Amino acid sequence: MTATAAERRAARAEARREEILDAAQKIFASKGYNETGIADIAAELGIGHGTFYRYFENKQDIAVQVLDRAILDIASALSDEDPHASNDVDEYRAQTTRIMLRMFEKLESHPEAFALLHVQSVAIDTTATQRSFEAYSAYTEVFLRNGIEKGFLRQDMDVEITAQALVGLIFEGTRRAIAEDTPRELWMRWINAGVALMFEGVSANQNG
Repeated sequence: MTATAAERRAARAEARREEILDAAQKIFASKGYNETGIADIAAELGIGHGTFYRYFENKQDIAVQVLDRAILDIASALSDEDPHASNDVDEYRAQTTRIMLRMFEKLESHPEAFALLHVQSVAIDTTATQRSFEAYSAYTEVFLRNGIEKGFLRQDMDVEITAQALVGLIFEGTRRAIAEDTPRELWMRWINAGVALMFEGVSANQNG
């Protein structure tokens, strides 16, 4: 079915909006939120200020939307993992390694999204990092509860705090990877060390 003129205009407008968001993400990540002006974003695309203001109210408006999009982009690394899928500790360990690997691979392919979350988010929205941390922690809690229910994780675990500790480890690892331009072999050490630490602390005592 052929698109109507209105549908084509809407598609072009959405494509332009995404182009502006992409440009803003790049500039915010490289220059910083406070140092970036609307002129910088417009210049990146070769558009006038008027075009920018057709889609966004001001710098704060686009920055919040860019940050929210970045957080969703990072969260997509978890979207294919069923928190109820693991049925024993070996499966759970493999799943945990896989999730952490995907997170770091996402950092490698989308460094600007992580830079926004870990470096620029405080300037854009002081609650953004905390909201994302709490969301990831809640997601991790479901994984832990699955292990407790199926008997391969400790029954006396403080699930809420353990989930926060694990997410904190991932957040710190990705933050350091951004700050230090960490090579792949070093963040693989972060993954391996993090998984080993986690499973020494939370796996059920099979000999008890």
